[in-house]
Amino acid sequence: MQVLIDILQTPFLGQATWLWLAFIGIVVALLAFDLGVLHRDDHEIGIRESLLLSGGYISAALLFGAWVWWYLGSASGMDYLTGFMIEKSLSMDNVFVIALIFSFFAIPRQYQHRVLFWGILGVIVLRAIMIALGAT
Repeated sequence: MQVLIDILQTPFLGQATWLWLAFIGIVVALLAFDLGVLHRDDHEIGIRESLLLSGGYISAALLFGAWVWWYLGSASGMDYLTGFMIEKSLSMDNVFVIALIFSFFAIPRQYQHRVLFWGILGVIVLRAIMIALGAT
């Protein structure tokens, strides 16, 4: 048991291993919840549902940012919130690119969430690989 505790406390990329495992677990749980529960059936997402989903995910991100601020300090919290705002701002141009791609390939509205979800999941995996390679 002590060996497991030591492994979980071992620093990895500047933080304890348990912290990284918890973060990855939360991300995987949110992805599974999104695809497996919220969007089990393919349907057209209306404006109300879209706003509720966006608000929920933004709230989850801000709660995580508050936890980072509390647990890791104000500098880390501000770094997280700054990065979050930059990513949110930069992702707005993706909306237009995605709309063009969906129009070009004539993807029916009921399948757009699934296509977008798997595309984003692929990007996350590829980014994680590139960041890990760059960090080593």
